[in-house]
Amino acid sequence: MKNVIIVGAGDVGYNLASHLISEKKNVVLIDKNAEKVKYTSTRLDCIIIRGAGNSIDVLQDAGIENCDIFISATDSDEVNIISCFIVANEFNVPLKIARVRNLDYSVKNFFSRSGSGIDFLVNPEIEASKNIVNSIVHGAVSDVFTFEGTTIQLRDVYVDDDSDLIGMSLIELRKKYKFNFIVAGILREEDILIPYGETKIKKGDNLYIVGDDRNLELFFKKLGIKRKRIKDIVIVGGGRIGELVAKDLLELGKNIMILDRDYDRCKELSEKYENLIVINADITDKNVYEEENIGNYDLLISATGSEELNILTSIYAKKIGVKRSIAIVNKSNYLSLASGMGIDATISTKISSVNAILKFIRKGRVKSIYSIFDGKAEAMEVTVRNESLLSNKLLKDIELPKGALIVAVNRGDRNFIPDGNSKILAGDNVIIFALKNVVDKIEELISS
Repeated sequence: MKNVIIVGAGDVGYNLASHLISEKKNVVLIDKNAEKVKYTSTRLDCIIIRGAGNSIDVLQDAGIENCDIFISATDSDEVNIISCFIVANEFNVPLKIARVRNLDYSVKNFFSRSGSGIDFLVNPEIEASKNIVNSIVHGAVSDVFTFEGTTIQLRDVYVDDDSDLIGMSLIELRKKYKFNFIVAGILREEDILIPYGETKIKKGDNLYIVGDDRNLELFFKKLGIKRKRIKDIVIVGGGRIGELVAKDLLELGKNIMILDRDYDRCKELSEKYENLIVINADITDKNVYEEENIGNYDLLISATGSEELNILTSIYAKKIGVKRSIAIVNKSNYLSLASGMGIDATISTKISSVNAILKFIRKGRVKSIYSIFDGKAEAMEVTVRNESLLSNKLLKDIELPKGALIVAVNRGDRNFIPDGNSKILAGDNVIIFALKNVVDKIEELISS
């Protein structure tokens, strides 16, 4: 599927377009906002049309007759729903995807029946809340990416000023820590590198490490990053994400307190959830931390509408004794900043949505997929088919494009980090880490 039309040049639409363009897809981006059209036209190598995504004339100008994938990701749920409905009824487009934030639409599956025009509905808040809960389940020691039906994980480690890893090559790292893991990529400043054995670790690096959960737990413990008991959790911000996370964590038996400065919202939440402690307070008031004993909590999740406030709140929470902190952060320059300031995990609604859409687009071939650091790289889980070019070959004989690595293999109940003499078999689930400029070649390889 090569031809994609995206309606909406906001965070999700822009980043999805950027991602798909890097995979050599033919992308047309539609937005009625003149400023957004001007901004994207100087940054994205695709056709950009100013207009409404629910206009048949605009859709025809965008080439809807030859479209393979239609994605409506504007800020309006209604526009996204109507656009998909028009495309479904007037044109023959195989996949129609809508970004919808209204929880009633998302949770109750109002549009799951045939005839709605929507093949896949993505809710940014639901996707982000899933990722937050997943991180908490694994101890909130880092960003955690899990792969379907396996114990394999991808986690990141920030190399701070005091780290023993500074100056160590990857060969020396494996010799010192004899666990079954691999450094799949290194985020260095604004670039992601695919490292090799002689690559030396530098201060400020973010290491993306792949292994099974047991080996990563042992490795993190050796680095002094221990999983701690997380029972008492404070959530700053009682919006959609705060509520979704609180609901899931209450079901897991956690003790949850939500802080929000909106009195009416606090009243609504306290009436809705019997076991939820709800405090009407402003987190920017320094006295709140002492009055509510926040320093005694195991984890603070900052999920307000301000990324800056989320970062500052998470940093201050760690300073006063909170064991772990998670912040909602979307801007790419803030993501690296947050890691360097001691925040244990950052979750992006934008990236969470992009990951969910990419996984749906590639369903069948790809079981799990994650966009890494604003789309600069991808980690994907692929099932190897009999006819695949990967099948029944030694790893050293597989011609992967430069910038891609097979970093882990799941075979039945067994998970392992392969070496050059490992044979890839039909039915294996392989984890591939790839820079964005070679993802299209990986797609060709796995679909052959």
